[in-house]
Amino acid sequence: MRLALAALPFIVAAGGALAQQSLPTVPELLTAEAKAALACESGGDPAIIREQCRLRDRLSGRLAQAGYCWGRKGQSDEKKEWHACQPDSIFEDDIEAVQR
Repeated sequence: MRLALAALPFIVAAGGALAQQSLPTVPELLTAEAKAALACESGGDPAIIREQCRLRDRLSGRLAQAGYCWGRKGQSDEKKEWHACQPDSIFEDDIEAVQR
């Protein structure tokens, strides 16, 4: 019990350090997603391409959590871009997609 109490200040300090880390901003996420998407679509080492595609997918999820959508209803693929979600935006419901 004393050992657990003695370790408590270190655990709290470590947790505080993690809490002080700032999350990336939406512009930073957009830049990183665009870079990963470009690398995902390029040629080269298949392992690197797979990793960049996974990174793009994770960043897309982070953008969706931040309230951003990829494209608008009726928009061609060439014109789609990330934007703050609006009523005419394309929403991807991750929960519904998993249950299909």
